[in-house]
Amino acid sequence: MRLTIAECIALRCRAFPERPAIEMVGGQAMTYGEAWRRIAGLAGVLATCAGGRHGRMAALLLPNGPDAALAIAACQLAGVVAVPVNGRLTPPEMHHILADADCRLLLAAGQFVTMARQASSGLPLEVIDSADVATPTHAEGPATGGRDVGADACVVGYTSGTTGFPKGAIYTHDYYTMNNYRWGWEFGLSGDHVVLVAGPMFHLSYAGFALAGLTIGARVRILPEFSAGAALDELDRHCSFAFLVPTMLRMVAEEWQHRGCPPVRAVRHVISSGAPATPELLRTVMRMFPAAKVAEMYGWTEGSFATYEIKHPDTLQSHCVGWPALGADVMLFGEDGEPCAPGVPGEVGVRGPVPFAGYLGNPAATEAAFHRGYLMSGDIGVFQPDGRLAIVDRKKDVIITGGENVYTMEVERVLLEHPGVAECAVVGLPDARWGERVAALIVPRETSPGSEAVIGFCRERLAGYKVPRDITFTDALPRNAMGKVQKARVIEVLAASRTRR
Repeated sequence: MRLTIAECIALRCRAFPERPAIEMVGGQAMTYGEAWRRIAGLAGVLATCAGGRHGRMAALLLPNGPDAALAIAACQLAGVVAVPVNGRLTPPEMHHILADADCRLLLAAGQFVTMARQASSGLPLEVIDSADVATPTHAEGPATGGRDVGADACVVGYTSGTTGFPKGAIYTHDYYTMNNYRWGWEFGLSGDHVVLVAGPMFHLSYAGFALAGLTIGARVRILPEFSAGAALDELDRHCSFAFLVPTMLRMVAEEWQHRGCPPVRAVRHVISSGAPATPELLRTVMRMFPAAKVAEMYGWTEGSFATYEIKHPDTLQSHCVGWPALGADVMLFGEDGEPCAPGVPGEVGVRGPVPFAGYLGNPAATEAAFHRGYLMSGDIGVFQPDGRLAIVDRKKDVIITGGENVYTMEVERVLLEHPGVAECAVVGLPDARWGERVAALIVPRETSPGSEAVIGFCRERLAGYKVPRDITFTDALPRNAMGKVQKARVIEVLAASRTRR
């Protein structure tokens, strides 16, 4: 019998309806029984979603809170594919996602309701405010063991686009459920944990950890938005398990040091991912959480969970992200497409227990994502003598800033829409707080439009974390003999320009 995430949660609700399930820090709290009734109420509304060219697709534009996780389970109960939408995007960026997925229903809440109506303008789509969705006083659990839906689409998560537009990565029920099982097994996630959800839940990792916690019977506590002080308080007083990107970890460590390095009592397991954490940061985190396992995992939207390592002070190594995770077959491939020997850098590919189901409506991109049956990451890695993987470079032009992926071509596409920009090149520059920051080298058409004008133009069209923070104007972009822009030279020019300021 295959169970969906919604069915797994339903079984927990049946077993212990009065157990604390999901709580907003400083706000609403639900037992497992109340959480199930909320899922049922949301499912009743989501079941009205009409079908589009990809089937029944319901977009979710929700702030952090119980509904951000429970609505995904409700979509499963209603037989609808969930399409979480990044709340940091601008309405034009959201419009592209809604149109590409051909969503016919958009569930929004709070400050996102107005944005949802703007983003859906001109689309055959109904916007529903989740505040108007009633929670029933009683709800029957689903009948388990019915039709096998394992290979059916469950969630579509939109990635930043290497072609300038995001693509919808399809998660099947089997893929999503197996990923939760792997997390539970590898991380030791169990019902006695209190799971901290500190980041934005439109990211499938944060919503995923909330759902994984509910699947196993744990208690989940959600921050309305990330705050280093609030996160540190939670890890001291309540939460035993947390997933934090390196930028968050660094901010929590700074807060801890500002407070005089007090003991932190509740936390037992902290996982970092999104970018390699530096050995210096990891040592600080180990001092901050001396009783906790401090770990790092590596993966990506399509490839999911590829490597994992519980860190030890004596074996810390820069850019090292651990051994292949449970069920992950990790291989490196050279420029010739052949597997690499240990110690030789190559592009990281992974095969997992459930294959990636592809990109929504984009078979060409799906085919291009694989090599010899391995899903390719675009990251360049090297296997160390002890079998651990180190990520040493990125084949794709992607900037990781504060744990968010920014594809340079997406930013370049918007810059080239500005009437004063003739050519541009976007790169990431090192940043002490965010890991990297977005920077642009621009060739103006005639006279320089000015940095502030270009930044303002980008803010209207891109999420804030994608907007260039450094802009330099030049007469020509550095190119090689074949006319290709030399991104390494671009970085040198931008770094030199910043030094002169």
